[in-house]
Amino acid sequence: MARLFDFPGGVYPPERKARSAQSPLRRAPLPAQVVLPLRQHSGRPATPCVSLGDNVHTGSLIAKRDGLISAAVHATVSGTVSQMDGDTIVIDSDGQDTRQNLPPLDWRATDAPVLLTRLDESGVVGLGGAGFPTHIKARVIERHAIDTLVINAAECEPYITADDLTLRCYPDEVLEGAQLIASLCGAQQIVIGIEDNKPEAIAALKRAISQSQPASVTLTVIPTRYPSGSERQLIKKLLNRTVPSQGLPADVGVLCHNPGTLLAALYAVRDGQPLVERVVTLSGEAIAQPGNYWVRLGTPIEILLTQAGLDNARLSRVIQGGPMMGSSVETLDAPVTKTTNCLIAATLEELPFAPTESPCIRCGACEHVCPAQLLPQQLHWYARAQDDDKLERYHLFDCIECGACSYVCPSHIPLVDDYREAKGRLRHNRIEAAKAEHAKHRFEFRQARLAREEAEKQARRQARLAHNKPTDGDVNNESASAPPVDLRSLRIAQTAAKAAVRKAEKVLARAAQQEPQQAHEDLETLLATAQENLKAADLQLAQARESAKAPTAEDTP
Repeated sequence: MARLFDFPGGVYPPERKARSAQSPLRRAPLPAQVVLPLRQHSGRPATPCVSLGDNVHTGSLIAKRDGLISAAVHATVSGTVSQMDGDTIVIDSDGQDTRQNLPPLDWRATDAPVLLTRLDESGVVGLGGAGFPTHIKARVIERHAIDTLVINAAECEPYITADDLTLRCYPDEVLEGAQLIASLCGAQQIVIGIEDNKPEAIAALKRAISQSQPASVTLTVIPTRYPSGSERQLIKKLLNRTVPSQGLPADVGVLCHNPGTLLAALYAVRDGQPLVERVVTLSGEAIAQPGNYWVRLGTPIEILLTQAGLDNARLSRVIQGGPMMGSSVETLDAPVTKTTNCLIAATLEELPFAPTESPCIRCGACEHVCPAQLLPQQLHWYARAQDDDKLERYHLFDCIECGACSYVCPSHIPLVDDYREAKGRLRHNRIEAAKAEHAKHRFEFRQARLAREEAEKQARRQARLAHNKPTDGDVNNESASAPPVDLRSLRIAQTAAKAAVRKAEKVLARAAQQEPQQAHEDLETLLATAQENLKAADLQLAQARESAKAPTAEDTP
């Protein structure tokens, strides 16, 4: 029995998992039309690579990754591209579901760069709700030493049972996917963390482990408590390692993946199947056939719920995700995306709206349940006072927005809403500062370029005058020539610019992993600035070498 540790706080909301967990995993009917957003992941939207009227197959690439943090998008049905409105691609299905997969790979006999490229080409992202590109996460070994891969099977949020059913039906494949990712990130051990309210999944994993006997795999069953599925809390529970403030699991040698992501990664590599479908939990009292379904990405939510027996008369609202961290769906025309793990068609009696907010009574209940050991009450006051310095000092960005504080608040204060608004304001300020810095750098580089060009022009003019003027000998000619170019300084500047680009990429990747749902425009701008600086340094060095007319092997950076 593995030793368990503990994390502070946490709550015990009603689980409400039985209705969806008791049915077998099923496959939703093929939709007649799919709506595929170009941003179904953290980072920048994908860039379309198809045109209106194009015929596509299931698995055809329709949008390429754009930038460092982004992910490709593939057709999820075969048919015709019928609409393109800038941020979505609509495909009318031909009902044939003809496939266009990539060649299968034996991951055990394939080099890591090829496997990473395959994950990139397949558009695989985190399916637990974050949507962080899997190939970027697997490259963490370039910046950190990873010794442990954690399979996050806790699935602590009420209603959601997608990982539960995935583990019951595909335990061997999930374990193989974990071994694939462990080989890429260099992890020596794999630890599975699963809550004790999933007995069938636990039994399936035990059978799979005993039959395949994979090296260094540990199954750890933990008590059910919310939010034990949060990365920081699960790592503390399983390994007694504390992820630092504003840090990542990789900072303590850990990489986390949920079962659905590991299954998708295996399918992408072993079978050459891009990410075109996922397991989605359908639950709530307003549908007659709750359960877990394989659903094609892009399927309209209303179509999917109707197929599950939606009762519109009883429907109060549809929540995407769980009731603690999920959000209400604004329109049922919205599609299922890569990050859609659960849809709750709730009645008003089932999930009533929060009562009217009352003044804080300073009871301290929010502080007792905070799993991040923050001071929610103080953060609430500073957020509403827009005291940004205090918010930073009290570690606002360490808040995981689990909703435990709002859940226990007797005054029904929407604490998490306050924190989200404050985070948005702080991010906006950072973006504006980054844009100003970007503009400053562009101006400075322009001024430097103009000054350099003017100096070169003057040097050439002096050289011509000296050449045409009668001289007393070669010595005078040499003294009138243009001053030598300092190639060494330019090479140093180019090296520094390359280092700045690598640092900006690392910072962007870290921030995108910490807060995958945010756009991070400030860091995108800083990366763009660093890349422009590198281009300018490359150009200056190339022009200097051309002027010197004597490039040597020593000049190669």
